[in-house]
Amino acid sequence: MAYLVLDQQALNDLLRGPQGPVAQDIMVRTNRVLNTARRLCPVDEGTLRSSLAREMRTENNEIVGRVGSNLKYALFVHEGTGVYVGRGPITPKRARVLRWPVKNNSGAGRRRYKNGQTAQYAYAKRVKGMPGRPFLRNALDAGR
Repeated sequence: MAYLVLDQQALNDLLRGPQGPVAQDIMVRTNRVLNTARRLCPVDEGTLRSSLAREMRTENNEIVGRVGSNLKYALFVHEGTGVYVGRGPITPKRARVLRWPVKNNSGAGRRRYKNGQTAQYAYAKRVKGMPGRPFLRNALDAGR
């Protein structure tokens, strides 16, 4: 009769260790998702795209890879705002109009003053919001 003796520590290192093949595979997949997310990320100034990062950790004896951003507005870019998430238009809470800064000379139709300057702020009583750009969700396919 044959007996099989398993080295539990060696098996744990193989499956759950940071240098094991499972961890290496998860790292490769996480890097693929990160690179695809950076490619799909909407870019205005590049702050959101440059904030994307990956993280590897062990949770409940499982190796987990995460890709995301630490910026507060990343969720709003990803999921959308206002009517696009079923909340109705965005309206001011403590003022009569919404106000947000705009870049100088950005786009046609901006108010131009006599000295050649453009408006510093845009104003509206309400805005629809913006549709979501789920670049992280779309990048998950790269990790398969």
